[in-house]
Amino acid sequence: MTTLAGVDLYPNVLDHLVRIRNLRRHPYEFYQKLGFVISGVMPDANGHGKPDIFLAKRVTSKC
Repeated sequence: MTTLAGVDLYPNVLDHLVRIRNLRRHPYEFYQKLGFVISGVMPDANGHGKPDIFLAKRVTSKC
């Protein structure tokens, strides 16, 4: 669903993450519209070439 799928993300995991593109309506772009940011990726989390993308959002305002 993204350019992270089906590729070997090692040894430059963050380099791949910086260049992520949505190929088939992956929901990460929907969450970005809600204020979430991509905070990381777990390569091969769901099998070889099937990573998990981590998203995060601040839930409290700055003090």
